[in-house]
Amino acid sequence: MVADDRANTPSNHGLLGLALSGGGSRAIAFHLGCLCALHDLGVLDQVRVLSSISGGSVIGGYYAYTPEKPFAEFEADIRRFLQTGLESDIALELLKPHHLLPCVGSFFLAQGQELLRAVSHGRWQPAIPRYRSRTDMFQRVLENKVFPGIRMDSPRRSNLEVVIGACELRLGEAFRFGTQRSGGWRHGAMVDGNVPVSFAVAASAAYPIFLPAFDRTWDFIKDGTPTRHRVLLTDGGIYDNLGVQALEPGRDPRYSLHNFPCDRLIVCNAGHGQEYGRNIPMGFVSRVEGSFGIVHRRVQEATMNRLHAMKEHGQIRGFAMPYLGQMDDKLPMTIPNLISRDQVVGYPTNFAAMKADNIAKLAGRGEQLTRALVRHYLPELLEASRRP
Repeated sequence: MVADDRANTPSNHGLLGLALSGGGSRAIAFHLGCLCALHDLGVLDQVRVLSSISGGSVIGGYYAYTPEKPFAEFEADIRRFLQTGLESDIALELLKPHHLLPCVGSFFLAQGQELLRAVSHGRWQPAIPRYRSRTDMFQRVLENKVFPGIRMDSPRRSNLEVVIGACELRLGEAFRFGTQRSGGWRHGAMVDGNVPVSFAVAASAAYPIFLPAFDRTWDFIKDGTPTRHRVLLTDGGIYDNLGVQALEPGRDPRYSLHNFPCDRLIVCNAGHGQEYGRNIPMGFVSRVEGSFGIVHRRVQEATMNRLHAMKEHGQIRGFAMPYLGQMDDKLPMTIPNLISRDQVVGYPTNFAAMKADNIAKLAGRGEQLTRALVRHYLPELLEASRRP
């Protein structure tokens, strides 16, 4: 892809960026409420860059790449999607004989190679890629059910710039798919970065405890030099669970392919925040899940601190962060009939079917917080929406 840097240059200020965090179906439902509030306030049409992670990429991608749908139809689609979920579709796809046998074979081959790597103390590295897995089934479901035939450069609402974040496990860096280019700073830009949106979203949402990393070998260009690299892509929340980094000003283009220096940011955060003594992690999955939760929370806290510092030093004009896990008594205003944190914070982050009542609570809290916080912290956006 040839990059069009009209929004990538440091001189292009005045951008409003929207970031949608990870968090599975919980994030999709919460972000739906956030988008509803922004739409009602007349702010959503002012967004020029949309950056998303994991569950945020599902709803963000669907919003961006369905320009023909009125907002009410988009909202109804997401509610239906949440009520049916994805887990059963992924299981049915996996159980098809022409998928099951290759997935099982690929699994045991991967485990055998991992065992050899372990006994050699890392001197031998797995040479055969994992050619099919549950993550491929996840992508197939997304392709069939959510993003049929849609690629990263397909038409978008208001010609939005879209950045979908994943993480490259081998290098431990961000790997982002964008409407202009895709790749990471060490390997450079993919020669053909115009991937299916279903692939980008599946990579962004491939939570590593349950979904293996995509294992691919692609051609790249960096500083005019073509190279070929094997990449392993997993959940973007490992690196940047809020999806904010691509929207921050002051990023050095030598070390980032995606630079959209926004001077105002709306960051929708579906994280649960501090939860003391909620779970007792005894088994492998619960221990690893708890560890990931701590990492995600610490990364989010660092991002929040960075946003406050950028505002204090005049690097951005302002930001609003509707935060699912926000302690209600710490809000800067009183919100009438607020759906409380305790009612929604414990909802899991999987892609299972959701009950309508849970969708209503999660989306309702997102809408209430977004409406109040944008009015409080970014009132100029409301004034701009009222201009003829």
